[in-house]
Amino acid sequence: MTAPLFYADLSDGDEVRLSDDDVRHAAGAMRLRRGEVVQVGDGVGRIATCRVESADRRAVVVAIDEIEYVPAPRELTVVQAIPKGERGDLAVELLTETGASRIVPWASARTVADWRGKESGKVDRWRRVAKAAAMQSRRPYLPEVTELLSGVPEQPTFVLHESAHTSLFDLVLPAGPLTVVVGPEGGLTEEEVSAMGGTPVLLGPEILRTSTAGAAACVWIRSVDRH
Repeated sequence: MTAPLFYADLSDGDEVRLSDDDVRHAAGAMRLRRGEVVQVGDGVGRIATCRVESADRRAVVVAIDEIEYVPAPRELTVVQAIPKGERGDLAVELLTETGASRIVPWASARTVADWRGKESGKVDRWRRVAKAAAMQSRRPYLPEVTELLSGVPEQPTFVLHESAHTSLFDLVLPAGPLTVVVGPEGGLTEEEVSAMGGTPVLLGPEILRTSTAGAAACVWIRSVDRH
């Protein structure tokens, strides 16, 4: 079984003290003991293999054995129309697990969820969900969760759209950063599709939920990047 991953600052000596939130998980739920092997990442590519020096419900300290640097993958941004209810958390979990570099929440014209006056708290929640999913999937790079979308993507963009005539899977992906736009449960307006300035694409004959469509696109893009 792969050693569990935690995130912390790796720039201060040969020992790392886990954060209070991670202590509760490591010492409580996981019941880590002295001598067990864990991984600690800095969230920007460095992964340390460590041994637990001490662990109780007040503090967990690990000693660094070695540090590996993992090169950054292609920058992959997903503009995610805010799903309603718990599907927002699901979308963030899946995007994190399938390799999104950046997740941008978007209050589109047909978005049902209302974040007005609660933007800061909602974005913070998405960041916590992303971190937990990144730990579970052992990601060297933590995805960035930004504030609400306030402009138009400037890099090559694919807009997932049920009325598109081109399949994402038939395209030759350009090099460099990419953006994928995922609409809400009610779909994108024609004005939004035009404003994004990207290429409308299909993912297949079926219509996926807004909480799963972005992840499906990420899986394919990352698989292409590996070949």
